[in-house]
Amino acid sequence: MNRHTSSLTPTKVIGWRQTLQQHLSSYPKLAVCYALLLGALGPLGFAPYNWWFCLIIAFIGLYGLLNLNQSKTLSGWLGFGFGLGYFGVGISWVYVSVASFGQVGAIGAAAVTFALIALMALYWGLAARGSYGLRGFPALAPWVCFVTVWLLAEWLRSTLFTGFPWLLPGYSVQPTPLFEWSVIGGIWFTSALALATAAILGELLLGHFRKRSVCLLTVLWLLPLVAPFSGWYQLSPSDPIQVTLVQGNVPQDQKWLSENASPTLSYYQQATINHLDSDLVVWPETAITYLLHQIEPYMEGFAAELQQTNTTVITGVPTWDEERQTYFNSVWALGNGFGLYNKQRLVPFGEYIPLSSWFGPVFDLFGMPMSQFSLGEANQPTLQAGELAIAPFVCYEIVYPELMRTMVRDSDVLLTISNDGWFGDSIGPWQHLQIAQFRAKEMGRYMIRATNTGVTAVINENGEITAQVPQFVRTTLTSKVTPLTGTTPYVRWGQWPLLFLVVLFVLAGLPIRNKQTS
Repeated sequence: MNRHTSSLTPTKVIGWRQTLQQHLSSYPKLAVCYALLLGALGPLGFAPYNWWFCLIIAFIGLYGLLNLNQSKTLSGWLGFGFGLGYFGVGISWVYVSVASFGQVGAIGAAAVTFALIALMALYWGLAARGSYGLRGFPALAPWVCFVTVWLLAEWLRSTLFTGFPWLLPGYSVQPTPLFEWSVIGGIWFTSALALATAAILGELLLGHFRKRSVCLLTVLWLLPLVAPFSGWYQLSPSDPIQVTLVQGNVPQDQKWLSENASPTLSYYQQATINHLDSDLVVWPETAITYLLHQIEPYMEGFAAELQQTNTTVITGVPTWDEERQTYFNSVWALGNGFGLYNKQRLVPFGEYIPLSSWFGPVFDLFGMPMSQFSLGEANQPTLQAGELAIAPFVCYEIVYPELMRTMVRDSDVLLTISNDGWFGDSIGPWQHLQIAQFRAKEMGRYMIRATNTGVTAVINENGEITAQVPQFVRTTLTSKVTPLTGTTPYVRWGQWPLLFLVVLFVLAGLPIRNKQTS
């Protein structure tokens, strides 16, 4: 018997595997089409669908294809095809953004969208090829190699050229017990669990039963149910505050028109005056389209009125740094609060142009407004709203958990402002909201989320939405928010739990050496 595994596969299943292997070898293009279809199934595991099992099924299918395939080259194409389907469906909202608000037409928008999808898929093609290269490594179970290589590819995808950490597999586990692990190890930990679940189940379907692997997976799924992690850390609440979020619902194609700047500002001010009983009123990203130095004198009387009722307004506003001759995408607190935060993580090709001397002339064709922002400095102080310390994040920044870890320790509440009008009526805003829910859970803080067109919501420290208003409606949302102090294990330990998990995977995947007597 093979010392590495104990096979429970009957002869007819072995025959089925051999038949499929021959099929993949004979029809490699068809095999890539299978991978593409499986990849297209994966995004159904994320918001707004939340059919988490679709993500697992998709990766089970990919794992099976990769293990039955006998060609290193075909492995790369299988991973690439899977990525094309996955990102082609999952980030289809990129086309909506470029086609609706750029100046390149439908064909140009499709070309740009496909280029991004292909780039994301390339990482997975390399991961699949690398996973094949480790197939002959006898010291580890194939599923361990698969999970490790795939995590590395996802880390590269999330890091290189500022990264694009969207649709990480771990976000799909939100409806499952695995979501509880996010307070221990964050999104990378849950991504490892999602991939391991698919790979181990794939092993079982291929007829490879590894007792330690199955036992480890079972424990990881059941432990959050029988021993909740809330006892592993302590969060101290303060008295709840009342918060009002203003959703202006300004159409994206009208937002930056000069004739709309004053009426839009007047709406936000009037909506705030109607809610001066709130401790904090939040306006969305770039709700004010004037530059801060242009509007600040005009806002002095409004700020004085806010101080009389101990109300703080926090709003998005573009700022100009005269000394550095540059623009920032900023968050400004006024009234009973103070502070200015400049966005640290910008959207590549949206808010700034990487290697602008090369790409700048090309992307000038897109006509995207305010696409020349600069990066804010690291380690900026929190905003103050009365005695409340608020850690602000602008739009895309919440996809970077390490950035939030550095700021959450000194904060009582998390705040994210966004203008998801760029996404249109697509799945993008719902994916964005799901990411915010994950960050709230990881950090152990309430998350206040104010957007221009939706989804505006309040999320508690467990990642649960406690209040929400519909998209594409000009409205306000008033809710109670509980300030919290203390740190979750993830905030304290960062990626150390993930490294420990990988060690457990390795130990579970090591071959069992049978004791023999002579």
